[in-house]
Amino acid sequence: MGAASYDRAEERKVELLKSSGFNALRSAHNPPAPALLDACDRLGLLVIDESFDCWRQGKNPNDYHVYFEEWWQRDTEALVKRDRNHPSVIMWSIGNEIPEALGIPDGASWSRHQADFVRSLDSTRFVTSAIVMYIDTEAMTTGDISQLGPSPVPDDPEKDIWTKLTTQFAQPLDVVGYNYMHQRYAGDGTRYPGRIIAGTETWPHMAYDYWKETERLPHVIGDFVWTAWDYLGEAGIGQVVSDGNLTFAAPYPYHLANTGDFDICGFKRPQSFYRDLLWGVRTEPFIGVLEPQLTGKQLKFLPWGWEPVIESWTFPGEEDKPIQVDTYAVDEEVELFINGVSFGRKPVSQNKATFDAIYQPGIIEAVGYSSGKETSRTSLRTAGAPADMRLTPDRDTIDSKYGDLAYITVEIVDQDGHVVPTAEHEVSFEVSGAGELMAVGTANPMSEESYLGKQRKAWHGRLLAIVRSNGQSGDIVFSARSDGLPPLEIRLNAKEN
Repeated sequence: MGAASYDRAEERKVELLKSSGFNALRSAHNPPAPALLDACDRLGLLVIDESFDCWRQGKNPNDYHVYFEEWWQRDTEALVKRDRNHPSVIMWSIGNEIPEALGIPDGASWSRHQADFVRSLDSTRFVTSAIVMYIDTEAMTTGDISQLGPSPVPDDPEKDIWTKLTTQFAQPLDVVGYNYMHQRYAGDGTRYPGRIIAGTETWPHMAYDYWKETERLPHVIGDFVWTAWDYLGEAGIGQVVSDGNLTFAAPYPYHLANTGDFDICGFKRPQSFYRDLLWGVRTEPFIGVLEPQLTGKQLKFLPWGWEPVIESWTFPGEEDKPIQVDTYAVDEEVELFINGVSFGRKPVSQNKATFDAIYQPGIIEAVGYSSGKETSRTSLRTAGAPADMRLTPDRDTIDSKYGDLAYITVEIVDQDGHVVPTAEHEVSFEVSGAGELMAVGTANPMSEESYLGKQRKAWHGRLLAIVRSNGQSGDIVFSARSDGLPPLEIRLNAKEN
């Protein structure tokens, strides 16, 4: 839906975040939609409410720096006065990765000026700003940056460039936001007695390290992953390459960042299942499989990315080939079975155990053990040939007032109802009655299909369609058709609330 904000879209995001254990979000990097804050108030999600992505020093030729000095005070006042009666808001953020934080003249004075102004409008909440690590910015756009990771903290305080550049900037803040710097958490707690730290952006692929430091250190109050939800733009920061240099951006037709606990449709990605186990939301193991054509290759990706494993045991034509299986677990050990045959038992380290196996169609199982006893298990089975479609709306009834939404998951299934992960059928949609087709999509980061069309190719066996109410009351008829599969139709109801 692009940059448009719909009340139901914001509410659905909050529902899905809550279902995966999140209890807070940070708006990035601009004020959130009012409907998002309404949903956070109602459903219970804490919010860091953020204003700007730049001040006087711009990041792009025509970004906010062109207007900052004239408009920052009016925009800040509008933000705080609009949102200060939302109980979900716990902090005001005056900026994200502001260039002035890294030693640019007057950065510290502008930090204090803005923090004091926010407090004059609302003295009941904390003020923060997300400060980025000190890195070679040129390496972010050119050359091989596959080794990008936490910057080491020098033993000699005199050589600690980040501290020298940011100390004055951070002084006016109640909570200092650290972007990608868990290696500084412990030392800075000693170096700056009384400093409260929040991990305002953290790498998903280092989730274990970030979370364990957050749990361990009382002056670190939270961990905000970049990112909860995949998005359009910063194309390919989550890309995986097996040869050549790894760069920050990927070439066309890449258009999604390809990162996030949820993909752009709101389906959970493997890193989300890992975090479920890390946070205690889930106890049974998760099985993620590296496709046979990728097994054995040296894969490179940035820490915003994740191993390209999928929750599938369906690889036609790959029988008897080596295959890598990652299991995420909270147990002490995990044993892997394929069609009842054990491929070994391994200790779990940092909630993960990796197996080298041989692909055979059938059933793969991961069994968790603690203190020598089985404590949990999960399985995947090979899907058969595509035989049908399954349409699952998130709600059967929506508000007839124009602009309410229904999200319909479309899955290609075999005769037993199992999703066929290899299915790439093109599905066409029609909507009649009291609604209209608004958008269709998949999480394919390189698809060139339109999100506003009436058809789309499935990816990993599924799609998402969004239906919008048109202001009338009555039935909404949603139909889906694809060559070789029976046509399917469901009915929703739009009624006045």
